[in-house]
Amino acid sequence: MFRPDPRSFDRCEHHHRASFSASHRNGSTVLVTVDGELDATNSRALAGYVEGQIAGTRRLVIDLRLVDFFGTAGFAALHYINVICSRYGIDWEVRCGRQVRRLLAICDPAGELPLDKPRSLLDEVGAGAGDRELLISGNH
Repeated sequence: MFRPDPRSFDRCEHHHRASFSASHRNGSTVLVTVDGELDATNSRALAGYVEGQIAGTRRLVIDLRLVDFFGTAGFAALHYINVICSRYGIDWEVRCGRQVRRLLAICDPAGELPLDKPRSLLDEVGAGAGDRELLISGNH
């Protein structure tokens, strides 16, 4: 089993227009946050960074909501992470915004990657169907 250097835990790394950071929560969950642009110049670095953070964990969450650009190489990195998590029995999830979700819908039409359920601000405030209709129609 891969055993990373414990000094690498929770260390932020910068790779060509992207930053990766991790936080270990409750000893069994790792949250990896990506900020910036994920493309061919740094997607392998993301996969290696995640692999170095997951030793001994049971759950991984990758947060891509701060990603401004997501290229197809980013999909390849997520596929690699999926293989690693399957190999070690780690439950994982990808949180993403519209840009990332759009590309993943094209690259992963079968839905193999564990994407979180899309939520809107209206979901967060508990707006019902009638409230949504008022907001969309412009209160006419």
